[in-house]
Amino acid sequence: MKTIKALFIVLLLALVLPNFAQELDLNNLPFPTGGKDWDVEYSPKWEDLRTKEIPEWMIDAKYGVYTHWGVYSVPAHGGPDYVNELYMVHDKDDKKGVKEYHRNKYGKIADVGYADLVPMFKAEKFNADEWAGLMKQSGAKFGGICVVHHDGFCLWDSKATRWNAKNMGPKKDIYGEIAKAVRKQDMKLIATFHHARTYGYAIDRKNYKDYTDYQKSNWDLFDPEFADFYRNDYTEAMDSFGNEWFDKVNEVVDQYDPDVLWFDGLSGAMIKGMLPQERVINLFDRHYNKGEDKMICNKLPGSGVWNFPSGVGIRCYEGGRDMEPDPKGYWMIDRAISYPWSYVKDKKYRDHEDFHIRTIIDVTSRGGVYLLSLTPKGDGSISETEQKIMKGIGTWMDLNGEAIFATRKWRTHGEGEAKIVQIKPEKELVWWDFRRIQDKEIRYTRKKDNSAVYAIVTGWNEGGTITLKDLAKGEKFATKGIKEITMFGVDEAIKWERTDAGLVLHYPESKPCDHAYAFKIIPNGKLVDFDRE
Repeated sequence: MKTIKALFIVLLLALVLPNFAQELDLNNLPFPTGGKDWDVEYSPKWEDLRTKEIPEWMIDAKYGVYTHWGVYSVPAHGGPDYVNELYMVHDKDDKKGVKEYHRNKYGKIADVGYADLVPMFKAEKFNADEWAGLMKQSGAKFGGICVVHHDGFCLWDSKATRWNAKNMGPKKDIYGEIAKAVRKQDMKLIATFHHARTYGYAIDRKNYKDYTDYQKSNWDLFDPEFADFYRNDYTEAMDSFGNEWFDKVNEVVDQYDPDVLWFDGLSGAMIKGMLPQERVINLFDRHYNKGEDKMICNKLPGSGVWNFPSGVGIRCYEGGRDMEPDPKGYWMIDRAISYPWSYVKDKKYRDHEDFHIRTIIDVTSRGGVYLLSLTPKGDGSISETEQKIMKGIGTWMDLNGEAIFATRKWRTHGEGEAKIVQIKPEKELVWWDFRRIQDKEIRYTRKKDNSAVYAIVTGWNEGGTITLKDLAKGEKFATKGIKEITMFGVDEAIKWERTDAGLVLHYPESKPCDHAYAFKIIPNGKLVDFDRE
C-alpha cells in the first residue's frame, strides 16, 4: 500500500503543476484532486462560485438516483452512444457492432436512420410516479433523470428545439412529470445535461473524407432536413450550437427549478470557445440565485480535466476514476446500476444490491455521495432485475439508514483487507475498485451531532466476534468511554469488551439482514478526535 500511495503522489504532482490563472490561486486548494485544471486562463469570475458551499441537505443525503433513457433505449444495443457508432464510415470502427445490429433489425441506414427511431420512442409504459416511487423506496434522497444525452434529444417541453419529447416520440413533458413526481416523494430534484458533446458527436470526423457519395446522398446524417438534429461543424457554426445549448439549460432551470445541475463535457466545450466561460458563470449564478440549497456538480471526465475550476461545485468522479486515496471534503461518485449506461437487450447485471449497498457504505465513510443511474427500457418500463436491486437497497436502508443518512466522516474511514486504490500506469489512471469490498470490512460513520459512531461490518460471524482495532483501549474515543453498543434490527443486548487489541464485539444470535450489519456505539461523555473534514 505504501508503494501505491507513493506512485499516486508522483502522478498527482505531475497532473496538478500550475498552468492556469495565478490570480485565482487554484494551487492553494482545500483538498487534493485526482484530476487537473485547464491549460487556458480562467475567468476571474469563477472565484465567486468557489465560495458557494455544498448545501447541508446534500451532505446529509448520501444517495441519489437518476436515469439514462432516451431514443437510444429503443434499439437497446451498445448503450447511449448508438448514434455515434451507427454513422461510423467503416464497420471496423464500430466497436459495439451497432451497424450490423441496425442492419439486421431495421435495414439499411439509408432506409432507417437514427432520426427514424424517434417515432418508435413512444414510452408507452412510462410512469413518473412509479419511477420516483422506486427511487424513494430504495432510500434515495434526491432523484431525477438525464434530461438530454449526447444524441441531443431533449426529454422536456422545449421551445429551443423541435427535437423534444413533448413534440415527438412520447409526446409528453417527461421531465415535467418527473419533477412533480420526485417532489411529491419529498426528494430533491436533479437534472443532468450531456449535450455539450452533441456537436460533432454523430459524424465520423476522423474519417470524414472517406464517406462515400452514396452515404452522403442517402444517409439522413447529411440531409439538411435533419441538420438541427445531427449537429456538427459541417452544417452550422459552433457559436450557433452554443447559443442553443444555453437556451436549453436555461429552459430547464426556469421551467422546473431543479435543485442540482450536473454536466458532462463542459471543459472541452469551454476550452474550444463553444461555450464562453462568462456565459456559463452567469447561468450558474442564475441557478444559485433561485435558492440557498442549489448546487452544481463538477465532473471529472475521462480526459482527466475538471469541467470547472477546482473548488467549484461538488466534485464528481465517474465510477471512482482518478480518485485520490484519502479524499478531503465532500464529493460524489456517479455510476450505472449495471453497465452499459443504458438498457440493452438481454442486459447482464454484474452488480446487484449487495455491491451497491457496500459501495454506499464505503463512499459514505469517506465523505462521498453516491449517484446511481437506472437504465429503463425503451417503452419506459424498468426491468424486474433493476426493481429487485432497488428494493434490496431500500430494505437494507430501512433498517440501517441511520448509519448512512445525516452522518459525517469519523477520524478513520475503516479497517479491512480491501485494497481500494488501483493504479493502471499505462493509462495514468487511479481507480477505486469497489468490488474488492467483500466480507472482512469495517467502515465507520458518525452522527453529525456526535452522539454516536457507527461501525458497519460486511461479514457475519455467527456466534463469534469482530475486533475494531481503531477502538482499542488506548485509543481516544470519548471523554468517559463507551456507554452502550447496539445493532440495528436486533433486540438483544450486544456484549463487548475493550482490550489492548481493540473493541471486541460479540455478534448477536439473530441475523438482522443481509449484506452488512451496523453497530451503534454510543459514547459516555463527549466524543473526541472525530474531525476529518
